[in-house]
Amino acid sequence: MATEEWIRKAIDNGRLYDELPARVRQLLPVAEWKQKVKTHCHQRGLRWADSLAVTACGEQEYYEDLVRYFRQAMRVFPYHMGDYVCQILRITPFRYYCDLLFAVMRDEQSYDRIPNFTAADIVRVVGIGRNEFISIMNQCKAKKVLWRINKAIVKEFLPAVPLDIYIDPWWIAHVVNMAEEEFQELTPSELRVCRAIVGSNGLPAAQLPDDILQALHKRGLVYLDVPVLPTDHVSIPPLEGFVSNKDAEGVGDKGDPMEGLLYQLFVATSERADMAALAQVLSVDVGKMTEAVSIACRLGFGTNITASADPGRETKATSTPVNPFVLQLSELDDAESPRAGARTAEAVVGSAEDQSGGALAIVVDAEVTSFLMMGAMSPGLKRHSVSLFEGGRVTGHDVISDMVKELHLSVEAGRGFEGEMQRLSGYCSALARALETVGAAGGGSAVELLRKESLTSLAPAAAARVLAHSYRAVLPIAPLPFPPLPLSPLRPGPANFGATVEASTPWLQLVLYVTLRQGPPCLVMPAGQRLWRLPPPLLGATHVLVWPWSPAAVRAEAVPSLLPAEFLLPQLNEALTRTALLLQPLQLPHGELHTVDVPLPLVGEVGTHVEGIGAGGMRVRVPAPPRLRHAVQQLGLSRSLGYLRLLRVGEASQEQQKTAADEGPATVSSPTAASPTSAPDAFADLLGSVGAPQQPLQPQAAPNPGSGARPTDSPTEEERPAAEAGGTWVPLQLA
Repeated sequence: MATEEWIRKAIDNGRLYDELPARVRQLLPVAEWKQKVKTHCHQRGLRWADSLAVTACGEQEYYEDLVRYFRQAMRVFPYHMGDYVCQILRITPFRYYCDLLFAVMRDEQSYDRIPNFTAADIVRVVGIGRNEFISIMNQCKAKKVLWRINKAIVKEFLPAVPLDIYIDPWWIAHVVNMAEEEFQELTPSELRVCRAIVGSNGLPAAQLPDDILQALHKRGLVYLDVPVLPTDHVSIPPLEGFVSNKDAEGVGDKGDPMEGLLYQLFVATSERADMAALAQVLSVDVGKMTEAVSIACRLGFGTNITASADPGRETKATSTPVNPFVLQLSELDDAESPRAGARTAEAVVGSAEDQSGGALAIVVDAEVTSFLMMGAMSPGLKRHSVSLFEGGRVTGHDVISDMVKELHLSVEAGRGFEGEMQRLSGYCSALARALETVGAAGGGSAVELLRKESLTSLAPAAAARVLAHSYRAVLPIAPLPFPPLPLSPLRPGPANFGATVEASTPWLQLVLYVTLRQGPPCLVMPAGQRLWRLPPPLLGATHVLVWPWSPAAVRAEAVPSLLPAEFLLPQLNEALTRTALLLQPLQLPHGELHTVDVPLPLVGEVGTHVEGIGAGGMRVRVPAPPRLRHAVQQLGLSRSLGYLRLLRVGEASQEQQKTAADEGPATVSSPTAASPTSAPDAFADLLGSVGAPQQPLQPQAAPNPGSGARPTDSPTEEERPAAEAGGTWVPLQLA
């Protein structure tokens, strides 16, 4: 039977209907095949002349259906097809978005259902954002009976003309196919401009009067092309005007490939690399890359450095047409050869080093980003937080300097708060110090803030090439969520001060336990083994920690997974069909896992106890493993940044619990916030050959609200002793 997946691949490969196997043609009529071809090309946003759609339908039918498909999916207007959609079909972005808004309001859908980039372009073209959308819906619903009878009244509240948009000097103006009535209504000056545009087959906006160009554009008589060449260099400024709604619906083949490419562009773009090199890093077609950059520049999310310096340059001779059969976006998900990936990364890294060298990346997770957004006490910091959350990174010397300034302002503004807001202020303070210290220790290298989750849209090989292309050192400031960054010491790339893919397997845990001569009970089960009953080491355990050797094989969202003993047998048999497992039986009467993260590298002497960070950001003291410093040195981790996670396997005695209760909890920043305070010191030491030596950084205490000075009987966080955590503690993992 011809499956949808097989048909999709056949269309991707450009196979004609007559080239399909006979058994497939018997099950798939030619009319149904043509419809599938057309729908597939619409979903990919392919041009009619450059796709298999030329065998399925006529050009006008294809583009009319494509506009309808895009509008129903609420995608960004197909600007890259403006030479037909705007010039021949005479569909303008304003009309397109008004029809889209009408459909959303008619069906009484939420504004949040409009995808991010589409919502941002609607604000730019139509002037309707979230507040305007809600206001129009309230006015419509105020009509009561009339609104229930006739939903078309929403058109009365939509704008009649588009806004004046910002036009860069290097954008190219083209004239549409005018009707005779439109031609006769042109003023003499407008007629001269139109003739000049037609005579030159498009003119840069810099060569045209702005008022006449705006007037013609608002009437739909001129459309604008935003040309991007493979040799152009582009930068991504802080996101201004970004609408945080939702991503386009659908994943894989049903999602919007342009939206995914735009998010990849935010993470991977570097001023040092042109579009051809960037396309090589991301393994996408150069034509698709220039289309995505064109949309980013049109929406104000990108700056074409090359074009801005030469608005009157020639763009037609060097433009690269899109060949959809060379490379499709679906290939981003395909497994790539590590050897080929290493060669590509090495070539790109070598090219980058020849130009100006890489930057230093401070990698944070989504939790830190959300805390920044909630703890921002200044509009400027809120803007940078949105750039980090939506764009995936904050880059640029001036931008980072401004962010540090805004972080300090937020800390000052939050000094009078307590509780959760004081904790959020602590995150801002720690991150500001991290940026300052790493910048001072980096010897003039640029510092960037990178959100780890922004790399998840890339295939591992592509993410590794992006990191190798952009950075010379990567510094994670917290135990990052699974999976680890796709960096390996066996391939060219930046210095990685965090966990590697190789170090994230259970092998490292077993080596850690052997080196420390201490650890929880472990049972290793090879892949393919089938259990009829639980092995004796697992009997009597209330829960079991399960560590798969290949988390991707079992589609693990988090590692490890804590499973109750009641459901253990069927789940183990299912996982063992795909990968080997490391099992750790535990006695957890209340089903709670108690862990403490001890920061690395170790500072000072290690006595009988070490301080770490427990649940909820509690600062606690736990018994230190006897061979801790020796094991850290033997494993080569004395200059690494991260945590040694300890697990409590025995309950605390009543005396220990009473002592801890009498001392009271000492609340400090959570692991993600405490890490920036210690990480820059270690990083400055590791890069001590450049920059001035850094002084140890101590967390600042926030004064009590309503008082100018701290009362003497109220200790600061660093003065307050850490709570004693009794019980038996053993090493669990390195994070």
